[in-house]
Amino acid sequence: MRWLLPLLVVLVGCVATLPGDDSLTADLAAETARMVVQLRQQIPPTPAPPSDGKCRNCDGRGFVGDGNGIRVKCQPCDGTGKAK
Repeated sequence: MRWLLPLLVVLVGCVATLPGDDSLTADLAAETARMVVQLRQQIPPTPAPPSDGKCRNCDGRGFVGDGNGIRVKCQPCDGTGKAK
């Protein structure tokens, strides 16, 4: 029951913000769809590089550096250097 008033306020606020002109709403929807199609054409999907058996995190070495010169066992490959 305590959520009824906030729900009504949200619903009334959403209805009040809709444009009164139906052609404006249709224009906005069409323009949004056009932009989505245009963006999908500009950004081609990047295929995954072929796996050569090496772990991508450590480049097949089995360890990674932490920036301070300390070598730490690679977690994704458990220090083997092989991709899972």
